[in-house]
Amino acid sequence: MKVAGLTALRILAAIGTLLSVTVIVRVFPVEAAGQFFVFLAAAQFVAGAALGPLLTLAIRFGSVHKADGDREALGRLIVFGGGAIVSVTGLVLLAQPLVTQRAPLVPGEAWAFAAVAALSGAMFFLGGLARVNGKVIAAIVPENVLRPAGLALAAITLWLAGAAAFPALSAAYAVVLVAVCAVLAFMAPWRAARFAPAPLSAWRPYFKAYGPLLAYSFGNTALATVHILIVASVVSVEAVPAFKAAVQYALLLSTGVQFAELMYGPQIAIAYQKGDRPALQSLARSSSRLALGFYALAFAPLLTGPFLFELAFGEIGREAWGLALILCAGRLVSAWFGTVANIANLSGRTSQFALTQGAGVCLLIIIGPLFGEYMGNTGVALASALAMTSWVLVSVVLLQRSLKIQMGPLGSRTYT
Repeated sequence: MKVAGLTALRILAAIGTLLSVTVIVRVFPVEAAGQFFVFLAAAQFVAGAALGPLLTLAIRFGSVHKADGDREALGRLIVFGGGAIVSVTGLVLLAQPLVTQRAPLVPGEAWAFAAVAALSGAMFFLGGLARVNGKVIAAIVPENVLRPAGLALAAITLWLAGAAAFPALSAAYAVVLVAVCAVLAFMAPWRAARFAPAPLSAWRPYFKAYGPLLAYSFGNTALATVHILIVASVVSVEAVPAFKAAVQYALLLSTGVQFAELMYGPQIAIAYQKGDRPALQSLARSSSRLALGFYALAFAPLLTGPFLFELAFGEIGREAWGLALILCAGRLVSAWFGTVANIANLSGRTSQFALTQGAGVCLLIIIGPLFGEYMGNTGVALASALAMTSWVLVSVVLLQRSLKIQMGPLGSRTYT
């Protein structure tokens, strides 16, 4: 029941985010919407790459500290997370003016950008602490449901108030993040923590775990945001809304993979720990079939033509539909092989997986501007699809060789 509830919330979150993008595209001028989506992608990149590991760190260490009744260790973890957020915020404030002077990919004032990046990081960390307190479903509601709903309501309110400029949208998003973080803060295990000085050795496990997670978060976040920055830089800011709409629809296809991770994650970890290759093979096959089924359901509406996209996004609808076709086709390999990331992380191969993701990011950075220069949005979408396909295929080949299993919905034998 808990898995079903989590999956339903994730589906609602994906749909809610798509609707919030629809609202912004329909009610704001193309340039203002484009500026905001670029701002959002850049802030999410900074927060996801630098502070994304805090979510995993909070769950990994916080659960153990709370179960052991180690109040001082839990206090150290909270201080470590807070210190990371403050440090990144300070670096952003110093670096953001330099970035905007050389390449205006991040419009807006430095304080607004730093605030959104810091609040996004705080949302990751507080969400992890809420899960430590056993508030799994309750934590996902403000993170994944209230945030897109709040952004849509803020956009409508600003439109009614006559505010059609980018600063109004960025400020509204910061207010939404503050509200989400406030809700999550009530769920964190503050009362179970004790804050006291500790030697450097007591902090070492957090720093040691942060490195590999940082590499993984960088690759994962870059693949989700860099293509939007490339569109803004190489094509135009006005071209961003159509690309953002297509990307948001493509994210619906990942729901099946997330569902498979929630359902089969614990079983995969147990099977790997026991060295049960037949069970691991069966779980890999089942997760792939589940992810592929969700993919088919989400991809089917695209085959009806651009009508639904034109209805939702107006003038940019037809272009968004064409881009969504390309991006969704690029995610077929990811759906075909199911929970590649889950199996890699649960089998202790996070570093290997981060390297393949990094290679995908490098490919996107190299061919994205080149394709975008000659083919516009379509070229960047093709580059994104190729990058996604390539790193997933390489990851699958490496995992199959190291784990001695065959991945995919047709996998039925173990390697010898």
